Amino acid sequence: MLFIIYLEIEICLLEIMIIGIDASRANREHKSGVEWYAYNLLDRLFELDHKNQYFLYTPDKLRGAIVPRSDNFSEKILHWPFRRFWTLGRLSWEMIARQPDLLFVPSHTFPPVAAKKNVITWHDVGYEHYPETYNSFELRSLKYGAKRMTAIADRIIAVSEFTKQEIIKFYGIAGDRIVVVPLGLNHRLWRPSPPETVKNTLEQLKIRYPYFIFLSRLALRKNVIGLIRIYNRFRQTQKHPFNLLLVGSDQPGGHELDAEIQASPYKDEIKKLGWLPIEQLPVLLSGARGLLFPSIYEGFGLPAIEAMACGAPVIASNSGALPEIVNGAGLLIDAHDTDAFALNMAKVAEDNDFRQDLIARGLSRAQEYSWDKCAKQTLDVLQNV
Repeated sequence: MLFIIYLEIEICLLEIMIIGIDASRANREHKSGVEWYAYNLLDRLFELDHKNQYFLYTPDKLRGAIVPRSDNFSEKILHWPFRRFWTLGRLSWEMIARQPDLLFVPSHTFPPVAAKKNVITWHDVGYEHYPETYNSFELRSLKYGAKRMTAIADRIIAVSEFTKQEIIKFYGIAGDRIVVVPLGLNHRLWRPSPPETVKNTLEQLKIRYPYFIFLSRLALRKNVIGLIRIYNRFRQTQKHPFNLLLVGSDQPGGHELDAEIQASPYKDEIKKLGWLPIEQLPVLLSGARGLLFPSIYEGFGLPAIEAMACGAPVIASNSGALPEIVNGAGLLIDAHDTDAFALNMAKVAEDNDFRQDLIARGLSRAQEYSWDKCAKQTLDVLQNV
């Protein structure tokens, strides 16, 4: 009888894993899609897993919703004196000194020394298609990360079926090593805002109705130059002033975007707002005539889902994963077809019945995405490696 009890205890201990998670990107102050993915995923894992032991690796003290709030999660600050190479240096040393059973990297790259088992999320391979839109450090980092992923990942989480097929195509990785887990949405945050809230926020930012909005990094691969030209063409058909809001951090090549804006006859209507606190974004989307998203490549396209959840019609390109993600709930157009984009903008601006139909379809589609679902599927991957 005593032997059976010992055996059961030993089996239970074997089932508990020590999981290390790279929380460095989730802890950044100015987050975009990849960082918000890591942040929201950690937030939900706290609620889902009370069995396994977790170490959250970070160069700085964790903040916000990713401060551990369960006994089985621990913050592990790995100090590093340099601005770069924390993953290559300090995290790698941690893997040598105190190796977990499994290392999960929600973004970026594995350290040179990894764990017994290793899982990574890969968001896109846009750098293989458009290397000229990345700076030299980004490109080297992503290429190195892909090489490490190919060599040591026991499982790769792809954020869309499109991204999975891209990974197979470029790196020859067997499909059974890749699991598709779509990104999620916080429906408490991303929802239609009351008109009064929208009005007050617009007054604070000194923005007038009506407006279209672009929400993402202001990177050349997002087709921001084409976006200005689309807006110019649209405005040629409109009698009354509009506004175009550009919301997102500047990226390499920003001077080209600034030059394009200055050359526009409607430059006074184009508002480059930069990075804004996330609480303001659902409000701006709620008041917009629509989201413009003419990106030339997307591994997922989270702004499209966020816009639909806030009741903003989506006018996007048919590039990358966007047809898979939008799935009939928005307008999809060739990224380089300026005339078609402008015509559909005009239709959304002028035809209220058409716009309301897009809003209804978008709200329904957005309900299919949640961070709870994303976290549950991710936990299944981690536990089954």
